[in-house]
Amino acid sequence: MERKVAYLLWYILLLVFCNIALSQNAIIVVIDGVRYSESIGVKDRNIPRMWNKLRPFGTIWTNFQNDGLTKTDPGHATIVTGVWQFIDNKGIQRPQHPTIFEYFRKATGSSEKTCYVVVGKYKLDILTNSNHPDYGSTYKASLSIGEDDTSVVNDFKTILSTYHPRLAIVNLSGTDISGHSGNWIDYIAALHQADSLVSVIWQTLQTDTFYKKNTTLFIVNDHGRHDDAHGGFEDHGDSCEGCRHVMLLAIGRGVSENKVISEKHTQCDIAPTIGRLLSFATSYTSGVDLLQATASSK
Repeated sequence: MERKVAYLLWYILLLVFCNIALSQNAIIVVIDGVRYSESIGVKDRNIPRMWNKLRPFGTIWTNFQNDGLTKTDPGHATIVTGVWQFIDNKGIQRPQHPTIFEYFRKATGSSEKTCYVVVGKYKLDILTNSNHPDYGSTYKASLSIGEDDTSVVNDFKTILSTYHPRLAIVNLSGTDISGHSGNWIDYIAALHQADSLVSVIWQTLQTDTFYKKNTTLFIVNDHGRHDDAHGGFEDHGDSCEGCRHVMLLAIGRGVSENKVISEKHTQCDIAPTIGRLLSFATSYTSGVDLLQATASSK
């Protein structure tokens, strides 16, 4: 009798452990086209919620870089593949290496709804899958395109509650669009709105038992904007400090609290980090695991 009880307890613990392992999730939020000098570089001036409410429970990287093409499609594609993507910026060329969505779906046999691309720019539909011959559309992510940042986040909240995807990337495009308009006030206002919407996403994750204590959130930029010595904030696309230096804040499962990492890391490091968190191989990535590197940092 005692042996049966012990076996039953062991079996229950095993089920609990497996459920935890199978419930790990990762969400990437890309605040499009923001310079570091307007985000983490000035602390809570423009991102008060992320700085004051999220940062103390996570890790920030103060030397995070886009060392590839500092444009929208290449930047996003690099984030989801872990390899510099020197591709067109008009939405007519897919990533050349597998995305995290393809890796995950091929490794787990999971459905398309377990992975989502939720964006505010039509040209970012390229992120659903690569053109790699061993992966591709067979393992693509689902797609949702919103009209503005608010609709993108509202759509994402519905997707979270309806499908409970385990992997997703969300693009908030308002900052980039406002920057290109040349109106500084609008650019900063769009950043404040993005800050608010990121907080909404985090709170949404915390109110759903599927995600609470079981999800890692990455907040990053695809590219920055020209610094004043190279044309100013209206545009981007070269190798100046303003275009290359971007923000990264991570919070949630597996992330150290109230930590600052000053060593250089790049956009290529996000994909392999997510691969380890969700226990799938990212064979073609060129980056390193950010969180393991963080654990070894003083």
